Amino acid sequence: MIKISLSTVSDIIRSVAAEQIMPRFRKLTEGDVEMKSANDPVTIADKESERHLSEHLQRYLPGSVVVGEESFAKDKAIMDHVGREHPVWIIDPIDGTRNFVAGIPEFAVMVALVVKKQSVAAWIHDPNSDDMIMGEQGSGIWLRGKKLKLAGADPTIPTVGLVGARVKKLISDPSVMPQAQDLPPIEIGSCAGFDYPRLFSGEVNFANSEKPRAGFLLYRHTNAWDHVPGLFLHREAGGYSANWAGEPYDMTQNLSGLLFAPSKDVWMRLHASFEPLIRHTLQKAP
Repeated sequence: MIKISLSTVSDIIRSVAAEQIMPRFRKLTEGDVEMKSANDPVTIADKESERHLSEHLQRYLPGSVVVGEESFAKDKAIMDHVGREHPVWIIDPIDGTRNFVAGIPEFAVMVALVVKKQSVAAWIHDPNSDDMIMGEQGSGIWLRGKKLKLAGADPTIPTVGLVGARVKKLISDPSVMPQAQDLPPIEIGSCAGFDYPRLFSGEVNFANSEKPRAGFLLYRHTNAWDHVPGLFLHREAGGYSANWAGEPYDMTQNLSGLLFAPSKDVWMRLHASFEPLIRHTLQKAP
């Protein structure tokens, strides 16, 4: 059994964000931004954040390997590490890079520790507020020393549903959006690092957000660095999730779709409501 300190890893994440991300926020020059593909920027802050996180985390846990968004962009075979014996850090050095480039303060650092494809701990950090949601297997999830719960599991908490922005771009026929009367209002998400925290409620909200809590999330793209940390935290809080085929999430697949709900019963009802949208989306190019 791997023993780690949630607070030590939190300190590493905070330190790297303070030194490599925040000094560059709203101060990027033209040479600091590249395009990996259309509408998919990467910045010097992404690269330096991942490089420093990798160095610190591997030093903290000898023998571990890092699978980061930027390292995967260079070498797809790096994902093979997630099924092997050694522990693997899944890293998104800046989730919400488009927001970061645009000067919008909704971006996060996301980290998960995985052993043989099973997540054992995760962290989501907002460098602007310094907030950190974290948890390890069997401990629940925590923010500022306060335990969080699933907002969607509490009928007294008003919620919305969040749909990933990339799903919205694939909807050419508005009639495929669910019309079920028992669904909460549906909003388009910001980025995974700010969508997942909206699933949780407690005495405090991540990043001091005043946005309504979320009862469910629906995503098309399922890259590991975007979803492994949030999926783990959601499960630790008691939630249920599966891909669009109703199967357990496979972190090596990036287009299987994901639906998150407070329970399996709620998941089944949501999946039925979203089935026309899911069929419509699957017919579109990724």
